Amino acid sequence: MGNKKILILFDGPHLAFSPTTIQLYDELTKQHNVTIIAQDPNNFNGQELNNRNVFYHRYYGVKSRYIYLLFFKFLLLFNENAKLFKQNGFDYKDYFFRYVYIKRFVRKNNFDRILCVDIRNLFFCSLLKLKVDFVSLELCKDEHLWRIINKTIINCVIIQSIDRYNYLFKDNEFTVFYIQNAPNFKEIELKQNRKGLIYTGTANEAFCFYHFLNFLLKNKEETLTVQGAIMELDKKRINEKYQELLTENRLILSLKYLENDDVVNFLTDYEIGLCFYNFEDEGVKRNYFNYATAPSGKLFKYLAAGVPVVCNKIVGFKFVAEFDCGILLAEPNEEAISAAIQMIRDNYEYYVENCIKAAQYFSFDKAIIPYQDFVSFQI
Repeated sequence: MGNKKILILFDGPHLAFSPTTIQLYDELTKQHNVTIIAQDPNNFNGQELNNRNVFYHRYYGVKSRYIYLLFFKFLLLFNENAKLFKQNGFDYKDYFFRYVYIKRFVRKNNFDRILCVDIRNLFFCSLLKLKVDFVSLELCKDEHLWRIINKTIINCVIIQSIDRYNYLFKDNEFTVFYIQNAPNFKEIELKQNRKGLIYTGTANEAFCFYHFLNFLLKNKEETLTVQGAIMELDKKRINEKYQELLTENRLILSLKYLENDDVVNFLTDYEIGLCFYNFEDEGVKRNYFNYATAPSGKLFKYLAAGVPVVCNKIVGFKFVAEFDCGILLAEPNEEAISAAIQMIRDNYEYYVENCIKAAQYFSFDKAIIPYQDFVSFQI
């Protein structure tokens, strides 16, 4: 009971764009002393997570790496952990700049609890024999490691849905907490003169971004604002092929980083939110089950802002139909998108009211209470 020292191990350089991890930190910090370890964000878009206790493990300079590479080859002669890394597709950078970093950090600090985000970190913790609370955000990624992970290190599981839990654990029984990737619900002013479509998150092929730009080309009366991250290759593609949308101010790029609550406030100016996965994209296709069952964080932010949505007809978005807070489409083609937008506009207030009901139901601060109790009272 009482204040505890907690570590969150995050997988990937995109910590600033992981609302579940950020909200876990923010809610747990109300009662406990929390630290996050994450990869260098310069391998993504350089955006660090501000105003939190975060340590980034970074790759060393090029000259130093050769020393680590040679040392890794030496370790492969006798070190079983190094051999496991090599056998499972990892190199010396993963071993020294992630695994060894975590190992030293944990030994240096006496944590009462470790939250381990996703399978790669669970693999590291299994080798280190650390007891952890497993937070599953990405399925399929690093799934080949599942067979060699010692699952007895898992205290409990935090995951979005029973479908995703069964996919990972099948017949295994753990204490499980189902928590959606949703913001804390707050009463907001529902503005009367909302205009335009809104797209949040990473703007690229995997999330149907170019489907929407092609839709804009054929629907001159529509505008689309992007609030999120755009990689350099996509910026180049936009400038080369969709310059007229920028010139006509029908594509507005708002790329300033916003905190969770600020994103919801920003969205209240817009009429309809777009949220799609492109199942023709190789990366999405390769991780089909992950995307088909994962409710997107941006979708929940739309709902919290009272913004009706147009999105994929997939298992992960079935609650949109259940709450009737938007339209589900089998295919994101231009005709279907146009019809869905018109359907929402024809009964707009109805859809807005249902967005608010859904946002209240999924509010993160309510969903996390059972886990907070588990942390606070478990000895």
